[in-house]
Amino acid sequence: MAKASQFEADAFVGTKPDMAPSQANLTLSEDIRGSNLSLSKRSMVFDEDRFEDRFLKCSVCKDRFSYGSLPRMLPCHHSFCQVCITHLYELAKEPHNAFPASIRTLPHSAPVGSVYIGCPVCKSNFIVTEQSIKKLPTDHRIVQLMDFVHHTDHYTVTLCSKHNLQPLNFFCELCIRPVCRDCTVLDHKETDGHIVMDLEDAMAKYTPILDISIIEMEAESMCLEEKIVALESVINNIEKVKVDLLSQVRLCMSKLRDLLTEREKSLIARVHQETGMERGKLVEKSQHLNDRRKALMEKANKLRKAKENSLVEEMFRIHKEIRECRAEPRMRVREVDDGLMTTFLLNTRDEAMMASRINNFCDITSKVETTSSRIKPKGKTSLYRSASFR
Repeated sequence: MAKASQFEADAFVGTKPDMAPSQANLTLSEDIRGSNLSLSKRSMVFDEDRFEDRFLKCSVCKDRFSYGSLPRMLPCHHSFCQVCITHLYELAKEPHNAFPASIRTLPHSAPVGSVYIGCPVCKSNFIVTEQSIKKLPTDHRIVQLMDFVHHTDHYTVTLCSKHNLQPLNFFCELCIRPVCRDCTVLDHKETDGHIVMDLEDAMAKYTPILDISIIEMEAESMCLEEKIVALESVINNIEKVKVDLLSQVRLCMSKLRDLLTEREKSLIARVHQETGMERGKLVEKSQHLNDRRKALMEKANKLRKAKENSLVEEMFRIHKEIRECRAEPRMRVREVDDGLMTTFLLNTRDEAMMASRINNFCDITSKVETTSSRIKPKGKTSLYRSASFR
């Protein structure tokens, strides 16, 4: 993109400023007075950014010259800001930055405190003092350029990206795009069906259409903004629904856990009861067997003593008791005699069914509700669709 500047004259009126060092103390009003423009009109196109970098900025610090920081010109006619020139002087005063021995010796006529400084552009060397640095002349050429840029009218000219430095002065209605003069001859020929018109006429024709488009887009943008606000409200509501759903799920599962816990306690109590009863039976049988064993052992011991002491009457009496005792029916123990015992197991006949029921127990479904308070449905009818998370 380039800048087109329309200015008032191609020559400056008044006395041409003298560039000699004797005119170094010109005031700011005198610097600017010589840059008035005449009234003849001419147009020119140039890149303002490149123009500013080339002519209106200090080539050392890259700061733009201003009326508060005027360009100062060295004897070689290269100009820099006062700050940079003073910095060059301060550097030249330091011993380690001194010039080579071939140019280090100053003439005897040089004032006290003189040093050599070099131009950063052309590398020319000059003898200067602190006072002469402060009295360097203003570069009036740059001041006039500053004044020229300040007093000219600026407007932007878009250049053709295909044909360099050609302004886009035309408009192709078929392609709906600005074109340059070369485009109308090469790429947008009227013989090929392209309708080319002057850019100003196109702007006059299409500006109302563009204004309507802007109004429509702004209206649509406002509508979209309202929808965004409403959608944010729905998003916040979804978060609330999520919290409520999670609470319901936890409550429902808590009830199930309570029921399962109660059933678990009941089964545990049943286990203790059944196994306790069976153990009691077995302990009772064991006690009966032990009592009979003790009785038999006791009679056997008495019979042995009676035999040892030759107590005939006592021997036969005890023998008779033993025969009567042994004549009683023999105590039968199923667990020993038949090899059978009572045991227990957990009957899980409904486990698969219960697992399937629990797997499908509860579900998350969605329903469609109105989001606008202005819409009031006649009934509480809702549309549902499955959103199971199985």
